Amino acid sequence: MGELSTYEIAFLCGGPLRVAQTALLGLAERRRVRISRAHRVEAVREEPDGPAPDDPVQAALLERVPGTGTLLGPLLAAVAGAPEVLAVADALRERGLLRRGRTPRPTREGRAKARELAETPATSDIARLAALGPAAVEDPRTREILTTDDPKPIKLPRTKHRGDNLDSSNLSDTQYGSY
Repeated sequence: MGELSTYEIAFLCGGPLRVAQTALLGLAERRRVRISRAHRVEAVREEPDGPAPDDPVQAALLERVPGTGTLLGPLLAAVAGAPEVLAVADALRERGLLRRGRTPRPTREGRAKARELAETPATSDIARLAALGPAAVEDPRTREILTTDDPKPIKLPRTKHRGDNLDSSNLSDTQYGSY
């Protein structure tokens, strides 16, 4: 049957979202992206048109990170639905480890393989994440980020201004009036 790739292990053990998390962790370890505690993901651009990663799932993730960064949850959801992740599911279907149909569920052989992978000790954070999920990541900061939800947006209080626009201030502008 052959060896499974890291993404195939991630898909079999956790689904498409786990594949996206695995790609993100791989990019973070190679310092291609930064993930803040506020769940913002920023791409680190070494060159303006730097080389794309050899990995199609990582390339798909980087394509979805704008220059200003993006929130972690929506990014992972977008990558989980990307064609590159669906190709991982297709490869597992070809091997007989996923059922055919709209919802990718493991076959009996797929469930047995997932149990076997979960019991096999992994040596790297990426392998642990793929087989066991975010709670198995050794780095506490990364584990906390991957296991918590995105923060809720802050609602700022509305302030009342005199007038309808900001130009109608009753303060004089004498600093620039003497030109």
